[in-house]
Amino acid sequence: MRRLAPLCLALAAALLGCSSGSGPSEGGAPAGPSKTPVTSSGSAAKPQVTFGERLPIARYSYTADESAVIESAQQVLTKRCLRTYGITYEPAKREAETSTSADRRYGLSSASEAARLGYHPDLGPLPAGPDLPEDALRVFYGNRGAEPGTAEKVVYKGREVPRNGCFGQSVAQLAKKYDAPEAAEIARAISTQSYKDSLTEPKVKEVFRNWSACMRSSGFRYTTPLEPANNREFQREDISAKEKETARADVRCKEKTDLLDIWFKAESALQKAEIDKNSKPLKELLTAHRKKTEAARRIFAEG
Repeated sequence: MRRLAPLCLALAAALLGCSSGSGPSEGGAPAGPSKTPVTSSGSAAKPQVTFGERLPIARYSYTADESAVIESAQQVLTKRCLRTYGITYEPAKREAETSTSADRRYGLSSASEAARLGYHPDLGPLPAGPDLPEDALRVFYGNRGAEPGTAEKVVYKGREVPRNGCFGQSVAQLAKKYDAPEAAEIARAISTQSYKDSLTEPKVKEVFRNWSACMRSSGFRYTTPLEPANNREFQREDISAKEKETARADVRCKEKTDLLDIWFKAESALQKAEIDKNSKPLKELLTAHRKKTEAARRIFAEG
């Protein structure tokens, strides 16, 4: 399964920034497998709609299995680093991905989610953090969150700790050696710009009008399918009956007008044109992904 998520996991974002083109959740949550790298299971539940994963540019993201291997290697490197400080660390076993939430690149698309959650995201439980004493956690995370340029350093038993801790160092170690940031930025830009440009495509604008007319017939006045989710009334903590009713009508009208498929095809065409123009750096990105994944497998095998 490939990812084009709009957000990276928090720690990775703090260390390296989001990259839909360059990588998995770079480091992700500090949890990992105990014996074998986690890969997505064939029995795991799949998202109901996967437009983002089917877009042409998705090929230039890591697969979920590749991400799991890289995250596993990062855990091995973290464990090695902590060992040099006399800290024993065993990553918690990371469960295979089982999310059934639907792709929301084009807004709400799942009738079941609409009925259950309205426009609220289907958030699973947060991954568990490392099971370490507080002083050892400082070695794990380092001076994360401190202002850039601050003189404060983390010292553990007389030894200075890397600024972003052993975990941050492990993420950066793989990234520095194997990432292709310029090529990744091209992939990310294609993904971002194609979405923006798709909003002005004639067929997309037409289907938006059809969707809007359908919504009016159900008693809701919205010009585009982007508007309902931004309704402040639907951004409260609790989910109202009105929100669910609007969401159900939204999905129903998308299905009736074939909005999702039309929008997907329009954006796919835009992406293909840009991918053709940038074939050389994107091939380099795939090569970088392959090398990083191979290196991660070696690191994990060595333990």
